[in-house]
Amino acid sequence: MSNLLFAHGLAMPEGPVALSDGSIALVEMGQSRKSVTIVRPDGTTRTVCRHGGNPNGLAMDGNGSFWVAGGPGQSLIRVDADGKIIARVDQDGQRPFLFPNDVAFGPDGFVYMTDSGIAPEAMTGLAEQELARLDYDGSVYRIDPRTCRVVQKIAGGLKFANGLAFSPTGDLLFNETLTGLVYRLIPDGRFEPFANVVAAPSGAVKGPDGMAFAADGTLYCAVLNEGHVCVMDCDGTVIDRLSTNGLLPTNLAFDPNGDRIYVTEIEGGAIEIISAGRAGLPLHRPQIDES
Repeated sequence: MSNLLFAHGLAMPEGPVALSDGSIALVEMGQSRKSVTIVRPDGTTRTVCRHGGNPNGLAMDGNGSFWVAGGPGQSLIRVDADGKIIARVDQDGQRPFLFPNDVAFGPDGFVYMTDSGIAPEAMTGLAEQELARLDYDGSVYRIDPRTCRVVQKIAGGLKFANGLAFSPTGDLLFNETLTGLVYRLIPDGRFEPFANVVAAPSGAVKGPDGMAFAADGTLYCAVLNEGHVCVMDCDGTVIDRLSTNGLLPTNLAFDPNGDRIYVTEIEGGAIEIISAGRAGLPLHRPQIDES
């Protein structure tokens, strides 16, 4: 049975953020769009901005601004409600970002971002077997949203760093697509494997993408090229797999007023609606002092 659709006809949708009025904010990565888009409950859309780049991840702060991973020149940009770029960061103090991927605010008010660890042009035109053999140096960064400077490189050497999310207890979890692994940051600064979300290992490029927590600590993760959302309990045990209509789910967001998730899926250019049976964990949206 197919999932219900919230929207379709989108150009490579990613990074959904559920808004209080029932709309979904997201980024469209497709060449024809390269945008931040808002999809209303009636299916109509509004383009916030089209700044180009490779928009891949989206978060919102308490000021109503959008933080876009994958802005022009492989940057993280802050965009106001009118679509104007008001801040930008494009390097970690040692090197430029290679491929900004996902972004989220932590309970400390800082921005956390993954960098996949390879320039997008290095992947162009390659077969899946060739993609798996490339040299990746994925990273996870902690960024001060007031100064737009990287203050800490939390992890490096990841094989295509991708989704990240904060648990109800404030733990940071992030993943790497090419191994299927989700990691958890532990108090001493190291990170440890939390789960592997791939159902059927093969030579194809498949693995975790965007993630979101339910309020009870259950973790939901879109699994690219396997066509499902993997559900894990607080110990990392896989307890369910929720099928998507297409094989390429990229990310998800909880309905703030219910127990369903909105899943962005590339193959159908859609936002799918799936019952989660749990309420979502509210996202951190700090006010940013702009003085």
